[in-house]
Amino acid sequence: MDFDPKIKPPIPPIMPDADLGKYKNQSVEKAAEAFESYFLNTIFQEFAKANELTKKSFAEETQMSLFYEKVADIMAKRGIGLKEMLSRYMERGAKVSDKNGEK
Repeated sequence: MDFDPKIKPPIPPIMPDADLGKYKNQSVEKAAEAFESYFLNTIFQEFAKANELTKKSFAEETQMSLFYEKVADIMAKRGIGLKEMLSRYMERGAKVSDKNGEK
C-alpha cells in the first residue's frame, strides 16, 4: 500500500508518562463505576419486576425507573466493591473485546 507523502498523520500531544498513567487510571475507574451503576440498576429493575403486586401506570414505572437509576448511581459512587475489583483487573492489562466479541 502506498501512502501519499503530502498527507501526514496527526501527531499526538507529548505527555509525560506519569500524566498518561493518571489519565488511564481515571478512565478505568470511571468505566468501572459506570458498570457498577448499570449492574445495580439492573438488579433493582429485576427486583421491581419480581415484586410487582399491582399494575402500575407508565408514569409510575418511569418514575420508579429514574429513582432506581439515581440510587444505583449514588451506590456506585460510594462503591460496593465491584468497581475496585474491576479496576484492579483492568490495571493488570486485561484484554478488552471489541464490539464483535473478538480480542
